[in-house]
Amino acid sequence: MPPVLHRMASQPPSYTAPLGDDDKVPLLVDDEKRAHARHGLADEELGDSGGDGGDDDGHAAFFAAAARSRSRHRAITLAFVAAFATIYACLFGASLPSLVTDGLADMAADLRHQLGAAIPRPHCPHAAAVAAYRSALDNLESISAAPIPAASHGHRNHLEHLEQSFLAIPSAKGARDALERYTRHAHYAGLDADYHLALQVLDEWAGLLGIDLPDNRTQLVFDAGSNESKDHVQGKGHATGPRAWTDTYSVWLNYPINSSLTLSRPRPSDGDDDQPAPEPYFTAALKEDVLDQDPTSAKGVPTFHGYSASGSASGQIVYAGMGRREDFDGLAARGIDVRGKVVLVSYGGVFRGLKVRAAQEAGAVACLIYTDPIEDGNVTVGNGYAAYPDGPARHPSAVQRGSVQGLSIYPGDPATPEKPSYRNATRLDPDTADSLPKIPSLPLSYQDARPLLESLRGKGVPARDINDRMPGALPGIEYWTGPSDDVAHVENHVDLEVRDIWNTYAVLPGLVDSEVVIMGNHRDAWTFGAADPNSGTAAFHETIKGLGELYRRGWRPLRTIMFASWDAEEYGLVGSTEFGEDHAEWIRDNAVAYHNADVSVSGSQFHAFASPSLAGLLQHSAASVADPNAQGGDAGTGAGAGANITLDTVSPLGSGSDFTVFLQYLGIASTDMGYSARAGGTDPVYMYHSNYDSFYWMDKFGDPGFRRHEAASKVLGLAAIRTAASLFSPIDVKAYAAKLEAYLDDVDKVARDGDGAGVLGGRVDVDLRRVRRAIRHVQRAAAGVDKERAALERAVDKLLEKRRRTSAAADSHHGHGGHDGALRKVLGRVRRLNEKVRLFEQGFIDPQGLPGRTWYKHLGVAPGRWLGYGATTLPGLTESITLDGGRGAQHEADRLAKHLEAMARRLQRH
Repeated sequence: MPPVLHRMASQPPSYTAPLGDDDKVPLLVDDEKRAHARHGLADEELGDSGGDGGDDDGHAAFFAAAARSRSRHRAITLAFVAAFATIYACLFGASLPSLVTDGLADMAADLRHQLGAAIPRPHCPHAAAVAAYRSALDNLESISAAPIPAASHGHRNHLEHLEQSFLAIPSAKGARDALERYTRHAHYAGLDADYHLALQVLDEWAGLLGIDLPDNRTQLVFDAGSNESKDHVQGKGHATGPRAWTDTYSVWLNYPINSSLTLSRPRPSDGDDDQPAPEPYFTAALKEDVLDQDPTSAKGVPTFHGYSASGSASGQIVYAGMGRREDFDGLAARGIDVRGKVVLVSYGGVFRGLKVRAAQEAGAVACLIYTDPIEDGNVTVGNGYAAYPDGPARHPSAVQRGSVQGLSIYPGDPATPEKPSYRNATRLDPDTADSLPKIPSLPLSYQDARPLLESLRGKGVPARDINDRMPGALPGIEYWTGPSDDVAHVENHVDLEVRDIWNTYAVLPGLVDSEVVIMGNHRDAWTFGAADPNSGTAAFHETIKGLGELYRRGWRPLRTIMFASWDAEEYGLVGSTEFGEDHAEWIRDNAVAYHNADVSVSGSQFHAFASPSLAGLLQHSAASVADPNAQGGDAGTGAGAGANITLDTVSPLGSGSDFTVFLQYLGIASTDMGYSARAGGTDPVYMYHSNYDSFYWMDKFGDPGFRRHEAASKVLGLAAIRTAASLFSPIDVKAYAAKLEAYLDDVDKVARDGDGAGVLGGRVDVDLRRVRRAIRHVQRAAAGVDKERAALERAVDKLLEKRRRTSAAADSHHGHGGHDGALRKVLGRVRRLNEKVRLFEQGFIDPQGLPGRTWYKHLGVAPGRWLGYGATTLPGLTESITLDGGRGAQHEADRLAKHLEAMARRLQRH
């Protein structure tokens, strides 16, 4: 399979961009004044001059001929021009050359000034946004305790003050108390406990944000697709304050009825076929032990797979390692026939749903998935560690539940791909839903898997002869492929039905309602969810507490912040996917970024995943928060030299959590972050999706003291503030452009050398020259955007410093032609720049989607077709080589090149 790429490509050299008809200045130049001129930022525009932008000379003849009515005619002329400017700017403001729009806007401002502002400012989204940018600067200044020092970067200073105020609010105790509340009961999707927790989160978020809720909370529970739901999402008809509500979707979910797994000796070959089959000599427990120390373990829930096929099957056992495609191909190469067999595989390597799919395609009749100690690294009973609850090793009876949906085909409700699941939605037949498996499956503990593995001893070939990753690490087990002589009988009876799920939302309105930062965490859990997902829910609680407190103190974010508590994520990212499909147009038009928190704490190492354009945001946010693992570091104050979090690598996003619909379907730059196990370390084993994912485990083993929860909430909050409050969007298109070259280098290597070329292997003849040229164009255009941003930052800083030194009376004297007029011009350019970088990620979106899985539309990154969670970069091109033997590779290369060329052109527009 293609590797996950982490290399940073070298930076492109400076260049002179092609000049358009209205372009007479290079994009990249060394002379600062030429750079200013390119962006309309001549020195006199930066506040040294108070010109009004009008052109009296152009009207000299007219004024001479009408001397006695000069003022009246001038007002009429300006009114006509201003009206034209307003209509044109409202319709085409983002693409109209900036010098023209700014000149016309100055004329309109001059007219309003002459008439004493008697004419109201007409509604214009761009003009309103620019005014909001100006208000945001004033708001940051007003809530800052310290004045702007001389010769400083005022906007950034005020933003830093805001961040320091935020960092003092989230606490370890607050996170611990929240997690204890969320984990008292099991709450998987669609059941009463899930509904009550949705309303509990609604209550808590409303309290943190100062929202008054009706006594009857159900008045704020809407049907998705209703006018009430749409109005709350888009803010129509609402006051300017925060709001909260819950939406209901109706989706397919399955629930266990009964299940069993037995192992029997084969019927004697010379016996009577009419004789009853031998009695089972082993019956699996299919449940976890109740532990006195862990009080919620007595309230555990059944073990089953979400979206598993209902049915029964019998057959000999074949062991297929981790159930990857290459494992099944290796078995076939050694003559091990899987057809009609019950396949036993271990967790790890690829998403569990793809293990079942691979077994199904190989002809198996059922699939059993167990957790092998090899997943736990050094911390195993075999290595001398005590098992939970007496020690950090995995309890032998722990079972990993989870969905077996074909996640890399499409996520969300299997019944309504690419359409929202309203109550009255038209649904597929389960037999035709491609993301649903067709053979039954069950999850097992390694305690239950041991007898099955023992039945394979000496049968078939040693697993290590297939490949090095096939054997596990269960003490006393020799790993053989089988097939066994003994027969496994699998019963898995589940009920697939349409059930309600509930997404809860809260909105902190910004000064610009057309720029929205969305933040999400899923609420549902397979069991109690102490780590997955409610460590994220607890961190979210503290983040919202901090932002809500800032709001109460008077802060108003520049951009609107929307918080989401997703439901049914565990079944297949259902709640977030339905939201994304439901509100696709609104999200594409307004969303700036999506920040995800899923498992915020399950280990000691801080990890992050993001669109390359937001990697720097996460690294800088993490670097501002004290590392709770550092000696002497204080997560509350950030004290301790060198004690802050270091984030060396930010990996690309594949799938497996709620960022998927935003990034892969809609093209919204996204992030995901949290603490997980340190590779090769001695972190306590996190018993994922088991009954032991409990508050007791987290309190004693996962995060005693809850300082990692606190740190996670602070990193998340800083990322939110820097996305929602900063004048300049944190989206770094230059960083993304640099990554593209490394992505293509990997494709080129695979095509030339055949390395990792999947089951087909071999070299592939594909011409990548056009793609490489297009990447260079994107890099040059992105460098131009970076240069433009730097010039605008200098302009804003200079204007704010001049305004600080200028008295209010002087500003009043200059009016719109003074520093405020110049600032408005610059902010107009900032807003257009922000919109340009916001749309960058959407440039990768192709409505036709990826081959064989059209729901996934991002040509830059996607979950690997046979990975599920892991990211594959340039997926259409990469997988045409690695999985399809080169079929369609040239088409995918040309398609990618067209998108990149268009992205470069959009970056160069002004």
